[in-house]
Amino acid sequence: MNLCHRLIDFEKDRDYILERHCRINYACDTSWAREKSYADYRMEWFSLKGQISEFYGYLQETAQDSRSIAEIIETEDGRNLGYLWATFSEDKESGFRFAEIQEIYIEEEFRRQGIATQLYEYAEEKARKNGAKVIRAGTGVCNSVSIQLHEALGYAPYRYEFEKLL
Repeated sequence: MNLCHRLIDFEKDRDYILERHCRINYACDTSWAREKSYADYRMEWFSLKGQISEFYGYLQETAQDSRSIAEIIETEDGRNLGYLWATFSEDKESGFRFAEIQEIYIEEEFRRQGIATQLYEYAEEKARKNGAKVIRAGTGVCNSVSIQLHEALGYAPYRYEFEKLL
C-alpha cells in the first residue's frame, strides 16, 4: 500500500489526534485502569482539560523541531490510515542523540497489513539521518500486540518501571 504523509494540521486534526491518543493510552494502560470500559475511560480522560492541553501543547512544541515527525498517514484518496509522532533528543553534555517514537496509531481497518512496520522503518531512517544512536519506543506492559511488534522489529527493553496500588 502506498502511504501518503502530511504534517499534522494542529487545528484541523486536533479531534482526530486526541481521540487516537486516548485509544493509545487505554491500550497501554495498566490492567486495573482498563477494568472500566473504554467509553468510561474516554469520558474521564476527555474531562481532564489540563492533561489534554499539556499533551497537545507538547506535541505542537516538539513538532517545531525539523528532526521530529508529526504526521498524519493517509491513503492516496485522502482517508486517514493513522498517525506517527516521533521526537529527537540530544543530551547537551554528552552529545548522545536519540529518537523516540512517542505514538503510532493505525486505524483498525488497516492493521495487519505491514503499515506499522513501514512507519517504524521510516522513523528509524529519519533518526539515522539526524545522527541518532538509538531509537526508542514504549508501550504498556499488557499491550501484547505492541510488544510482539517491537520485538519482531528488533527492539529490546532498556528500562522497567513499577507501580503498586495503594
